Amino acid sequence: MKKIRKKGLLFLFACTLLCGCGSIKNSGENQDAGGGAVIVTTADPDDKREVITFGMWMANTKMMLEVNAFNETNEKYRIEVITYPSMEYEDYYTNCAMRIMSGRGEDLFYGDMRMEAYIEKGALVDLAPYIRRDLKEEDYVKEVLHAYEKDGEIYGIAPYFGISALWGRKEDVGDGNILFEDLSGLMKETGATTLMGRIPLDTLWYLYCYFGMNLTDRQELKEGILLAETYGDTGEVRNVAGVKLGRDALFLELSVDNPHTIIRMETSYGTLGEGIEAMPGAILNCAAVCINGASEKKEGAWEFIRFLLSEERQSGMTGESFIGLPVFRKAFTDKMEADFEAEAKHYEEIKVEMPLKKERYLELVETWLKGSRTQEMGIDYDAWLIVSEEVEAYYSGQKSLDEVLDIIESRMRIYLSEHQSN
Repeated sequence: MKKIRKKGLLFLFACTLLCGCGSIKNSGENQDAGGGAVIVTTADPDDKREVITFGMWMANTKMMLEVNAFNETNEKYRIEVITYPSMEYEDYYTNCAMRIMSGRGEDLFYGDMRMEAYIEKGALVDLAPYIRRDLKEEDYVKEVLHAYEKDGEIYGIAPYFGISALWGRKEDVGDGNILFEDLSGLMKETGATTLMGRIPLDTLWYLYCYFGMNLTDRQELKEGILLAETYGDTGEVRNVAGVKLGRDALFLELSVDNPHTIIRMETSYGTLGEGIEAMPGAILNCAAVCINGASEKKEGAWEFIRFLLSEERQSGMTGESFIGLPVFRKAFTDKMEADFEAEAKHYEEIKVEMPLKKERYLELVETWLKGSRTQEMGIDYDAWLIVSEEVEAYYSGQKSLDEVLDIIESRMRIYLSEHQSN
């Protein structure tokens, strides 16, 4: 399978949360497990604890620290991490899906863009009964704890997260409840140069994620492609300090992983005042840990997830250098406030007035959380890949729009037929 180039800042931020960087302390020597798999954590032959396997594409630095901590303290279970570094990103997740849906694979794994397909196949363990038994739901950020919920069942939990949100001028976007069909008229009314200061392909991705553009409706997709082409950024607006809402961009997008991001965005753009309306339905960037439905060690697998969600481990995610927000509510609040105070101290030292008030900052984060969802749920990433692969030929001038739409329509029919038959 060819390597697919990832589209959009949302996905890139999710990968940042997922992959990590830096050195990793292993429990022992790496071992080739065959088939491209590599066992990252090993143990002394005399270690008699029950082994829980944990599959991931690459060794995640932050998660490896949690694995090491668990292995050093738990008396009954030991986590063995298995990675697949020789595989391309898309190949790994295709391989992972095949193994899990056929009743194989590791006990634990990271959720990916095919979560709903796993759920439809009954390949994941419902974690809701474990949560009710062992945790207090009110102790956690509700929107994140339930991010992978469907029909009252929870199929994955993210130990930390980020938020990607849109906002615009209140006089332009009203209460923020804007539909896809409203966008063209709004652009003409406001005279904004771009929709959100992104290149056409990324703009198309946002039209799908935030405004529900229908990828299987030829006319709606055509309108979206043209809208993204007309109001996509060609380089004059994107990443230029001084971009103004309403004049340069109808919306601005922000990936929030810590307070510094919000505050420094305010410094550059001056856009987060009272006249600004946050768009509802922010996207949560949160890679979930899931339990394989075929696992015979579900209790041990849950024991590790519970460890990740413990107040002690969550409190360790509040440091200023930690990228991501803890899901434990107290730790989340502590990080929000501590990082804000650290940023305020920086401004005090350079004798510059803080551009964003603490109350407004906390209000923004809570606004973005309400109605938020993860891109793994409710977004058909495989359908998006069909569109993104083909539409580049139009944006680059290699094919006409109708030619591209014909190909997309044909591929989509085959995809939907296969999806329904499976």
